[in-house]
Amino acid sequence: MISIRSFPRTDLHRHRSSRRGLTLLEIILALAIFFGSLAALAQLSWNGARAAVQARLKTQAIIRCEAKLAEVLSGAQRLAPVTNTPFPDNAAWTWSLKITETNYPDLLQLEVMVSHSGNSRMANTQFTLRRWMRDPALFQDAALRKKQSAQSQTTAK
Repeated sequence: MISIRSFPRTDLHRHRSSRRGLTLLEIILALAIFFGSLAALAQLSWNGARAAVQARLKTQAIIRCEAKLAEVLSGAQRLAPVTNTPFPDNAAWTWSLKITETNYPDLLQLEVMVSHSGNSRMANTQFTLRRWMRDPALFQDAALRKKQSAQSQTTAK
């Protein structure tokens, strides 16, 4: 029988290095790299989902704001200040209309603000559009004057 002591030291190292398998340190290091990359990918995925939700809500807010401003400009919606009025199709969406005078005569500044109140901070959004328009009273006064002048001309004849 040959004892281990009879082999020279170099043969003992060569015998040990020819063993197959991983050491505990290599396994722990591989697991640390794996779980670290898994955490980074999970964070990226969550950031992407959050950005997608916020982009969808912001797009809906812009579309709702433009539609409400178009309703006001066309006369379908009364030209009067409104505060936090819910939309008929979804009560989580509200809109406000602020009307202010400008430094220019016969011009009004309309400010339509649409907001969404969700269950979380991530689901909240707000969008505001501002537009100038001529004061409708200017057109009404002109039409009234024209009507009165036409009536006075017919009565004078």
